[in-house]
Amino acid sequence: MEDFSADVIVCIDACFTQKRRKGLYDPLNEHPDTVFVPEKEVKLVEDFVNMQRGKGGDASATPDLGAHKKFEKGVKVGNSVLDDCEASFAAADERRTKASTQFFSDTGIMALLCRHDCVLWLVNMTTKGEKQHYVITLLYSLFQHLPEHMTVGVLYDIGCQLHRSCVKWGLLGQFLKRVTFGISVFHAYGHQWPCQIIYHPRKCEGFGLTDGEGCERFWSAIKFLIPTLRVSGVSFYVILLSNTDCKLIHSSIIESTLSMHKSSIFATRHSSAWDTGLLESGMGVKKRR
Repeated sequence: MEDFSADVIVCIDACFTQKRRKGLYDPLNEHPDTVFVPEKEVKLVEDFVNMQRGKGGDASATPDLGAHKKFEKGVKVGNSVLDDCEASFAAADERRTKASTQFFSDTGIMALLCRHDCVLWLVNMTTKGEKQHYVITLLYSLFQHLPEHMTVGVLYDIGCQLHRSCVKWGLLGQFLKRVTFGISVFHAYGHQWPCQIIYHPRKCEGFGLTDGEGCERFWSAIKFLIPTLRVSGVSFYVILLSNTDCKLIHSSIIESTLSMHKSSIFATRHSSAWDTGLLESGMGVKKRR
């Protein structure tokens, strides 16, 4: 894949503190503007991912050149390095238990946020670990709402593993050529050095100063819901999270607008003072500009 500057930048992460206990039910009620991806779509993507993995992948993508020289086609980091990254991150191990399905019906949520930390979609997780099909579900939901020419930069704490899986198993299909993968800034330092060179957002083009940690800020903002949602019914669980997301998005937009307005006033005020100073010094305003 050729390097390109992404038209859209998103970040993805999972949170296992927002769990819901088993055996708690309430009347079926749907939020009209929910940010949750429907369970049917999640199941369809899960079946698709399992089917793709069952095919064994593209044999031409993994030539037998020795373990230290193996590269997936289109991936710039060797498999041995990616294996070390996988071993060092709990999120990369789908079999690792992060929440018990014996006691919890919903084990957590996974979120996809835009560059401005606004929630675009959430997926309700029902498995013990951080399964990859949840990420693929969120990305498919995103691409369904984007023009065909737009490119996407994806920041994920194990973006290197996601990239390899998408190439090896063909999980994103035709959308893969429109995606550039990166690792969120604070997670990047836990990866192998060759991996950081390729996937660190400060070292690859297209991400600017985006840190990819918007999901962490989102988890912090909704942590006050943990006690309530732990003992709620599924409908209340979805509705409360959706309402909270809408309020947070509204607050974020207002905060961003006010911040831009203050910056504009500050720049205008100081620009006039600078112009006055230059005129008094005899240099002239044109030279500054």
